[in-house]
Amino acid sequence: MTFDIFQVDWITVDIIIIVLLILLLIGVKVLKEIYRWRFLFSNISTIRKVDNLLDINNQISSISIKKSNLTTSSVFQQEDVIKPTIILIKRYRKLMLLKALTEAFCTAGYNVISLRLKISNKNMTERLISDIEKELQQTFPSIILFYTQDVNLLSQNYIVIDFTKKVLPLNILLRDIYCQNIILINPRLKSYNLEVYLNLLSDSNKNSKLITIFSEKLNPFFKNKKVKKILHLKETFKYTKYTIIQKSKSTFKYYETLLLSVIIRYIEKQ
Repeated sequence: MTFDIFQVDWITVDIIIIVLLILLLIGVKVLKEIYRWRFLFSNISTIRKVDNLLDINNQISSISIKKSNLTTSSVFQQEDVIKPTIILIKRYRKLMLLKALTEAFCTAGYNVISLRLKISNKNMTERLISDIEKELQQTFPSIILFYTQDVNLLSQNYIVIDFTKKVLPLNILLRDIYCQNIILINPRLKSYNLEVYLNLLSDSNKNSKLITIFSEKLNPFFKNKKVKKILHLKETFKYTKYTIIQKSKSTFKYYETLLLSVIIRYIEKQ
C-alpha cells in the first residue's frame, strides 16, 4: 500500500501546527513571567516567621486571617532608629512581586508583616462594613503586639499596603495615631467598590494618610482608562495623593523598582 501525499488534509495539518505554535508561545510567555523571579530571599540576613494567629482569629468574626508571616532583617535589629512596621495585605493569587518588595523593604530597615485576609463579599450591609472596619483597626495592632514577643524592635507605628484590589473599609485607621499611611495598589474602581473608596477618600481629605498607586495599563493590550476617567471627573480626587506609573501593567513587571521608589518616597515624606 503506497502513501498518497495528495490525499492528506493539509489544511487540518496547518491548523494543528498553528495551534501548537500558539500554545508554545503562551507557554514561553508564562515561563518568562514565573522564572524571572527568585523563589527564595537572596539576602542572608532576612528572617521569616510564619504563623496562623489562632488567638487573634478567635477574637474576630467579620474577617479571618488565613496566613500571616513576619519578615525582618537581623542587620537592622540593633539600630537606634526604629522604622514603622509595614503591613502588606496580600491577594489570594500568589504574586512574586510581593516577595521582591518584602526583601527590598527589609534591606531598607523595615519589618514587614504579610497578611492574607478572608472577607465575605456577600450582603455587604452598612452594619457589616462598620464591623469589618472596627475589626481591621483592632487586628493590626494585635498582630504587631503578637510579633513584638519575638522582635523587640518592632515599631507600634505601622503602614498598610493593600494589594488585594478590593477596597477595604479602612476609614478608622485614618484616625489611628499609630497608622502613618494607607497605600492602595491598583484598587478595582467598580460599582461594588467605588462607594467604599469614595468614602475613604472623603475621610482622607481631613488627614492626608491615604495614597493610591495605579498602573497605566491593566494588561499589555488595554490601558487603565476607567481610572483616568474617574480621577478627572471626581471632585474628591483633587485633595488626595495618587500616582499613575506610566507604561506599567497591573503586575508591575519590569517596573518593580519604580513602584518601590514611589512607595518609599511617600513613606519617608512623613
